[in-house]
Amino acid sequence: MNRLYVLCFCVVVVLRTCFSTSMADDKPMLAGTPPMGWNSWNAFEKDIDEKKLREIADAMVTSGMRDAGYEYLVIDDAWMAPKRDSKGRLVGDPKRFPSGMKAMGDYIHSKGLKFGIYEDRADLTCQGLPGSLDHEELDMATFAEWGVDYIKLDSCHAERNGRMSSVDYAIFRKAIQATGRPMVLSISDFGNAAWAWGGKKYAQLWRTSNDIYPWMDSIYYCAQTSGGDQKSHPAFNGLWQFAGPGHWNDPDMLHVGNLKHIPDDRKEAGNQAHFGLWCILAAPLMAGNDLRSMNASVKSVLTAPELIAVNQDPRGIQGYKVFSKDGREVYCKPLADGTAALLFLNKRRESADISVSWKTIGLSGKQPVRDLWARRDLGTIDGGFTAKDLGWHESLMVKVGKKGKPLPTAAPVPLEKYTVTRTGVTYLSDLYYIWKAHHAPVYDATFANKPIVINKETVTKGIGCKGKSAFMFMAGGKAKRFRARVQMNPSSPASSEGRFKVYNEDFFANKVLWDSKKMTRDSNALDIDVDISGVQCLMLVFEGKDAFGNWAEARVIGK
Repeated sequence: MNRLYVLCFCVVVVLRTCFSTSMADDKPMLAGTPPMGWNSWNAFEKDIDEKKLREIADAMVTSGMRDAGYEYLVIDDAWMAPKRDSKGRLVGDPKRFPSGMKAMGDYIHSKGLKFGIYEDRADLTCQGLPGSLDHEELDMATFAEWGVDYIKLDSCHAERNGRMSSVDYAIFRKAIQATGRPMVLSISDFGNAAWAWGGKKYAQLWRTSNDIYPWMDSIYYCAQTSGGDQKSHPAFNGLWQFAGPGHWNDPDMLHVGNLKHIPDDRKEAGNQAHFGLWCILAAPLMAGNDLRSMNASVKSVLTAPELIAVNQDPRGIQGYKVFSKDGREVYCKPLADGTAALLFLNKRRESADISVSWKTIGLSGKQPVRDLWARRDLGTIDGGFTAKDLGWHESLMVKVGKKGKPLPTAAPVPLEKYTVTRTGVTYLSDLYYIWKAHHAPVYDATFANKPIVINKETVTKGIGCKGKSAFMFMAGGKAKRFRARVQMNPSSPASSEGRFKVYNEDFFANKVLWDSKKMTRDSNALDIDVDISGVQCLMLVFEGKDAFGNWAEARVIGK
């Protein structure tokens, strides 16, 4: 281990300690920087047992992963017995974990690591094992007795709970607090808008994406749910303004070392692009490769000290795009010491130069530049920087600027641009949606960008969509009625059917406030007038393969 590596690691540890404390009560802040660790699922799925995981704990130490900052060893689904014990308590599978889960946790702790475990908020886990529904207090108390430090809480089958996500997680947060043990809570809900409905009240991180897979398209998709517009309106430029110390956007676990469907001569570039994206996005770094057989190239990526320092920067700013064109991207992450990290990424097969001006990131004149992968200074450069001849999946991470006053971030979207803040009428097409799935809506026009016509009358305000689409607006409890007129668009295929629904919060709650039932393009328009008093998040859904629909004059009436 060279001196620079040791110095960088020590700096990260000191900064994490200093900045993960709440000034209000001098108690340590959970996840003051993005959590770092290893999770069993991506490497082994349900093929886990105590021998294998003890070997992983050993490898976290001997490989240098622990010393690089990876502290949590998280045991994912399939650790528990098919049934609870006679007292209703969870127990480890006796064949997989004959020594029991407390002994497993004790071994993890003996290695200077922290113990993470998996559960599901429904009655069953994704693998059909006992979930925590109606056992929340008992399960959290059991985890505390076992010495658990981190809980990954999944959402398979949670639509059967009959509770809104915000209610579900409030129950778990209260149960965790009752134990008196600090345990990080990780929301795994497939990216269903925790940043909108208040995830940071209950948890330290939340998923922004569906499950990640070990190929680059999946990695780029997951990154875009946090750092792009896959899940939010383009005006937000990613979800950066909803993250910070103690509450992080999570585009899912790392697949560094697991990549498939990529040429061998591109794998190192793919691993670096994946890791660089997660570092610049201030994402949790949960490795998912088999550490027992990790090669030198993968190890060098996962333990890159200067990239980890960017991820763990105590200012806690999530990086955001400052350039994006034709698969070439530049992200900026302003750091606590007054410098900024920049990630240059080429997703296309054709090699390219990618440039950014200092003015774009709040700098000017001549600035020092350092290559964070190579750990070497590139000199002082005037006006801007160009990453030259980046090939397919190739990236470059640099640090720019001099130490001093922290640079400003991009301007966050003002609250009134995406939340109901006033009395009277607010047309939803005058607000940015805060979450969406599938097809994005079109404002004040049909999905084909033509005028909305209802009963031969042209409507100037409304939302056009294509099935399936879902999008959420922040009512914030400030509105009392939602009104609209809905109708299938005549351009829909003759045999197509559509269905409009209005939900309170996300899909898991299944709190349907209004349902059009099946409609055809010949159906008459239907009027909606529904009470939304107290609703925080209003979700509009249009179902129907290849069908087109219109929410004419969709509006809320403020209190």
